[in-house]
Amino acid sequence: MKAKQIALISRIILITFGLIIISGCMTTTGEKKYYQLYLPPDSGGKGTPAANIDYVLLVEKVEVEDIYNDYRVVYRTSPYQLNYYSYHFWIKKPEKIVRDAITDYLSKGKYFKGIITEFSGGMPDLMLKASVHMIEEYDRAEAWLARLKMDIEIKDFKARKRVLLHSFDRHISMPAKNVAQLPIFISRILKEELDSVIKQLEEKLRKK
Repeated sequence: MKAKQIALISRIILITFGLIIISGCMTTTGEKKYYQLYLPPDSGGKGTPAANIDYVLLVEKVEVEDIYNDYRVVYRTSPYQLNYYSYHFWIKKPEKIVRDAITDYLSKGKYFKGIITEFSGGMPDLMLKASVHMIEEYDRAEAWLARLKMDIEIKDFKARKRVLLHSFDRHISMPAKNVAQLPIFISRILKEELDSVIKQLEEKLRKK
């Protein structure tokens, strides 16, 4: 075999090998990931609400700012611009995953006499209305942050009067610059704020 033919074959092999490596990298990078929120039930430790509220609570549909109510996970690198990830998604739109997380946590914790999401489940005594203004990852040079900004309002169902309004805008630094940690820390924020709502609500109802 001539030297030119050997060189040509070697070059083809190298190019093919390189394409295989590039293809593998692209497949790994482009793999879609899906996330949800999960609020682990309390174990009875410090900070656990001891509430036993003898009311049925209706968890209404959650309102989410339009730009955040998307399957794609939102991130920002500055206060002036929002971006969507191309390969990282919520399993449902935030309006649904936040409501599901709230309902699941309150139901498992048995803080109320009952938790419903529809009137077919019975007549409520109280209503919970949540509004999400921000649910995002904030990528800063020193650390990536999980940020959740919400209002949680409790109303008396019959009187249609506000019993409690709890607003917060919190962020937590994630240990690693990894979007997979975002739902973990968003869940932590939501859990801690729901615990605060439960404690405040019990105190207000006790004073009635």
